[in-house]
Amino acid sequence: MRLTRCLLAGLLWPGYHAAAQDTTTAGTISVPLTPDRWTIERLYRRDHTADTNPRFESHLGRPSLFLPNGFALAKGVTLKNGTLEADVAAYKGGNFFGLAFHAATPPDQYEVVFFRPNDPTYAVQYAPSFFQMNAWQFYSTGDYIASLRFPQDRWVHLRIVIKGLVASVYVDTATTPTIEVHDLPLGSVAGSIGFWARAGGGYISNIQYRPDTTSYSSTPETSFLPGAITQGWSISDAALVSERDPATYPDVHALHWQPVHAEREGIVLIGRYRRDPNVEGPQPLPDRPVPESPGMQVVFARTTLTSDRDVVRKMWIGYSDDVVVYLNGRPLYAGRNTMQFRELGGSAYVNSYADAVYLPLKKGKNELMLAVSEATAGWGFFCRLDPP
Repeated sequence: MRLTRCLLAGLLWPGYHAAAQDTTTAGTISVPLTPDRWTIERLYRRDHTADTNPRFESHLGRPSLFLPNGFALAKGVTLKNGTLEADVAAYKGGNFFGLAFHAATPPDQYEVVFFRPNDPTYAVQYAPSFFQMNAWQFYSTGDYIASLRFPQDRWVHLRIVIKGLVASVYVDTATTPTIEVHDLPLGSVAGSIGFWARAGGGYISNIQYRPDTTSYSSTPETSFLPGAITQGWSISDAALVSERDPATYPDVHALHWQPVHAEREGIVLIGRYRRDPNVEGPQPLPDRPVPESPGMQVVFARTTLTSDRDVVRKMWIGYSDDVVVYLNGRPLYAGRNTMQFRELGGSAYVNSYADAVYLPLKKGKNELMLAVSEATAGWGFFCRLDPP
């Protein structure tokens, strides 16, 4: 839902001028928080939040934008490399909000550093988005997260320094990076900046950026884990789970197959190629499996494994959200990793060693196929063979 300038005209703080312009000081450009400079879109169809209206207002003594759900995209801003800064503040009852960069118009793809003000363990996290898939379930360890206690009653400063494929993130008074990402998926492109929020969101103020014209390497240094199955993957078009049953081996000749590549560690991010359905999953059931989410979609992925003999190999698999594993047309395993399914309140982070299946490989070529179904927050998989 796109909010127009007319809708927001009555929500401004005193002193707003319709012709507000960026201001520049020593190479640093400030972006006014006025409706004419921002496009606001709602991204998530279901978001149980008491306060659902984005607005420009005074908060903690300064002009701010409150965003409970969606994406606020700055107009007329282009940034590839440089420094991006803002102050953010928690909203009572809000769960997720963050500062985005390399954002497309409309904001189908972007990179974001976001906060969980109520979760000290995963308080700050980086994630990319492709086709409106904020893939945080695949970016939950190592360089991508940090633990801290987010203040609830004051502004917190956020500074992001972008140099090619590297983003150094400084939170509040930190003088060393709180997190440092070394493999930005969108680091080779320029884009706008924005404010992302979900499930209550938060506030942003004092947004500034300073471009850096230095040329940095944009060649990713992909490092695959030992045994990762990375070659030969192709994926089908997406279909509703209600119309194409993942538990039924498909007619492979009736499907259109697109070659795709594996990235960091060997992960295949389906959401880089297919639009995420972004639907909320059902609640856990006490006496039977949780049903599929309405609107959930499935993609089939396949590759070929060549074996020099008949042998059984153990394959570890990480995925989001559901998977069915087929070998040579035969179903061997079905798993579910949707939010709250494995544990109450669980976030369904992707763990490469959470699930395993034994593959009875025959001598010669073997078709490995996965049916991967998605609701929200990351669509993809990772397969890794144990040593023979």
